[in-house]
Amino acid sequence: MGSDASTSSDETTIMSTGTGSSSSTGPQITVCGDGIVEGEEACDDGNPTPGDGCQECAKDSIVFITSEVYQGFALGGLYGADQRCQSLAAKAGLQRFLTFRAWLSTSTISVADRLHHSRGRYILVNGLVVAQNWDALTLGALENPIIVDEYSQTRDDIVWTGTLASGQPALGSEFCNGWDDEAAVFEYGGVGLSVNTDAAWSFFEHGPCDSELRLYCFEQ
Repeated sequence: MGSDASTSSDETTIMSTGTGSSSSTGPQITVCGDGIVEGEEACDDGNPTPGDGCQECAKDSIVFITSEVYQGFALGGLYGADQRCQSLAAKAGLQRFLTFRAWLSTSTISVADRLHHSRGRYILVNGLVVAQNWDALTLGALENPIIVDEYSQTRDDIVWTGTLASGQPALGSEFCNGWDDEAAVFEYGGVGLSVNTDAAWSFFEHGPCDSELRLYCFEQ
């Protein structure tokens, strides 16, 4: 009887281990390319095909220049600028509109800290590629200029950014006092040129805060 009980116990242990039914206390390993969305993956289409909307398990992120213009001192700060991007994206029927954020920095808070560094592509509303990933985006050379708004209309204009192409604050001005102060009407904030694909797309010069300019909005 004792021999039978021992054999039964051993068999149970082997079967449980062999079928993988035992629980594991180790960290779950996420494998990009296995066709299963898990962990921090935004997508996993199970293939390395470029240009299909899922790159290194990261989805394409939409980028647009706003159809509306705003005075630099009246943006409502970084939060207000983000809200403007989200509102425009919602009105245009863009999916995940609540994730959009403005490409805008202050003297102490950078775009590089505020925005997700995606491994996926940054694309315009019309599908043209702006950059292959965050690293390419912040190198200062875009594949296509950000001149398309949320409705896919062309806007060749000046943009509030306060940000260098690297994603760091463009120091040298007052950032319109945090982009939220009527007293900053005679101060200055950093601007970029939407038609450019070199570093000037993000920062060209400092402009007066009472100017009515656009914003860049990035899906997160």
